[in-house]
Amino acid sequence: MVKLMRKKQSRKSSTTDALKVCLAQFSKLGEEVELIKQILQRELPPEHFSSRDIVRSFFGAAFLGVTFVFSKNLAELVPRLDNLRLLLIVLSTFFILTFEIYYIGYQRVRDPERKFFQFWFKRVFTFYIVAVFVSFHLSYIYGLTTVIGAENIIKLVIAMSMPCAIGASITDLLKKY
Repeated sequence: MVKLMRKKQSRKSSTTDALKVCLAQFSKLGEEVELIKQILQRELPPEHFSSRDIVRSFFGAAFLGVTFVFSKNLAELVPRLDNLRLLLIVLSTFFILTFEIYYIGYQRVRDPERKFFQFWFKRVFTFYIVAVFVSFHLSYIYGLTTVIGAENIIKLVIAMSMPCAIGASITDLLKKY
């Protein structure tokens, strides 16, 4: 009988020990899951601007720009744009790009030595040059340059550069998420 009671106590203690081990493992697993959540939710500093970002910006500019190429309104509107409106388009484009660069990228910079102008200049310059190139390229390959005439090509490129620049900068936004 004593042997039987010892066996029962031995089973209970081994079951209790196994239960304690399982609870400890679950507790450790829960702590690790919380740590992973904290790592994923923390905003990481922005990556360095590289040639991969330039290639991505070409795709973003082409993706958004191609939607404007097929608009009949664009071909009718471009010859009517005066210099003031063209200037407003360029300024609006730089304004939108500046806000996008600041709120998506620069706010995550933790280095106080890195000034906004350094961070901003290479991105805005690259995005706008890519946008101008893509807008001219799309206009040329789809024949818009022949439809509107040679005297309005610059107006067309400037008008299309705004959506192309926004498309180029969207890839920076998508990279964050």
